[in-house]
Amino acid sequence: MRSESDLKTFFTALILAVICSFFVAGANVLLKPKQDMNRELERKKNILLAGGYLHGDTDVARAFEQVETYMVDMRTGEAVKADAGKYFESIKRLATMPDAVHLTKQQDLAVIKSIPAKIPVFIIRDESGKINKLILPIYGSGLWSTLYGFMALNSDMDTVSGITFYEHGETPGLGGEVDNPIWKAQWVGKKIYSEDGSVALSVVKGGASGEHQVDGLSGATMTSRGVENTVRFWMGADGFGKYLNKLKEGGA
Repeated sequence: MRSESDLKTFFTALILAVICSFFVAGANVLLKPKQDMNRELERKKNILLAGGYLHGDTDVARAFEQVETYMVDMRTGEAVKADAGKYFESIKRLATMPDAVHLTKQQDLAVIKSIPAKIPVFIIRDESGKINKLILPIYGSGLWSTLYGFMALNSDMDTVSGITFYEHGETPGLGGEVDNPIWKAQWVGKKIYSEDGSVALSVVKGGASGEHQVDGLSGATMTSRGVENTVRFWMGADGFGKYLNKLKEGGA
């Protein structure tokens, strides 16, 4: 009798598990389009935020209509107007594809090993058609996680217009302060390059001064260093450097 009872309990649990799995899978399928839409909306918000175009009453969909998307060949710096597609959902996979750009230890300041062959960038033009803001996706290693964000540049391709991080796993109250609007505001107006064209922008431990320095995050030295190295990589020759040089020379 005991054996029959145990068997009945097992099959009852199995049937319940199958039914629950069915409902969970069904909910996943039904909710995925809405989840994808919310992620896309959040991404657009962060792009506009980095560029200084997001305010409390901003209609994100309408504001984003003025944003042009280009795909940049990271080996040549050449860019063509195109949709970003599934890039942001597939960064890790794209960075391991056969055509990915593999980085040497010396090149890999952001500690990411490789980058996708083509990466989207976002341009907002002024009324005359000239570039007003350029928003670049950036990512690199912090203390505990990879930080994903956007950096916006003014038309001179040298002055920071804004920076934002939309995904990371840094310690709340310490490295997690990369989300703090007060800290992010320090970046606005800073210059990236020195007179010789090398990346000069740095994150320093207290007492930042001049146009090339930003104060580090209190109690988060490794995260601060990670942000600095991430910016140095993406603004340098092995990141968006070739593309930025083409823009400075008059290409769009």
